Amino acid sequence: MTTIIIKRRVPSQNQMHYGHWSVYTKERDLWFVLLRQQLRPCSPVNKPVRIALRSYRTRLLDYANLVGGAKPIPDCLIRLGYLKDDSPDWFRCVYEQFKVSKAEERTEIEFLPWDGLL
Repeated sequence: MTTIIIKRRVPSQNQMHYGHWSVYTKERDLWFVLLRQQLRPCSPVNKPVRIALRSYRTRLLDYANLVGGAKPIPDCLIRLGYLKDDSPDWFRCVYEQFKVSKAEERTEIEFLPWDGLL
């Protein structure tokens, strides 16, 4: 399976969604550039996709803030053609986070085999 590493941590949902709408737009556009550097755009897939999203960060978030903060990633994967849709029929994601030093902060996205399970 393919794993990509982005040298940026997933933001907290609180940072992104409770401010001006432009905060989310800027964050989404930044993630698009970072993902585009490692993933070539392709024709949209017509099969379900499952990923593991691992956030390595200095301070752990509560689960809802991690998932909400990661929302730009599936949105960008749709734009790049790696996801058909982010509905449960087409997309499943396992979200994990690990405490690390500032120098080790990153996000890993691993594409996993679809098994129909969450």
